[in-house]
Amino acid sequence: MSDEQKDEWSPAENPYAIAVSQSWWALQALLLFASEARSAVDPRQQIYARQIFGQLRLLRLCARMQADELKSLGVSEVERDRLNRAIEAFDVATPDAKSARDMLEHFDEYARGKGVLQKRAIREEGLSVYEAAAVYWGGGYDPTTEQITEGPIVIHVPTALAASEALHRAIYAAGKAVDAHRSGSSRLAGRCR
Repeated sequence: MSDEQKDEWSPAENPYAIAVSQSWWALQALLLFASEARSAVDPRQQIYARQIFGQLRLLRLCARMQADELKSLGVSEVERDRLNRAIEAFDVATPDAKSARDMLEHFDEYARGKGVLQKRAIREEGLSVYEAAAVYWGGGYDPTTEQITEGPIVIHVPTALAASEALHRAIYAAGKAVDAHRSGSSRLAGRCR
């Protein structure tokens, strides 16, 4: 590898920074979609609201990426615990957001009663394919309750937004912890020479 290549910044060497950046974009998209869903009165309301599930999923992926990076770099357990608590709080505030996103993405399977959750309900609850299709289909945004649903999944949007903002702050703080850890490791390495 040439010196020029070695000096280039790479996302592969800085996934913690990518997690911070991508979580910011996901949060901004969430805030935009929620605001637009609240203010629209035509089909745009549902179009914007349906995007919320995908952005919640992206934000959660950023948090997991950051947690994995903290662990792989050996960042202090205190920092790792802080991020993991934020992830847990987010999961409580946005129950089954990933499943809702999956239902939207795999609508073709859910329309026929062949989605993952439907198969489980058929197997474990004894539902027929038609019953499972009915339970795990449909939804939308209700501006009076500020809830978005997909099948049986219900997310209270203001609660999800507050948890999303807190999770982004935790991802950002974890990124700063990585920077501090790296600079501390560099200082220590310099002393050992």
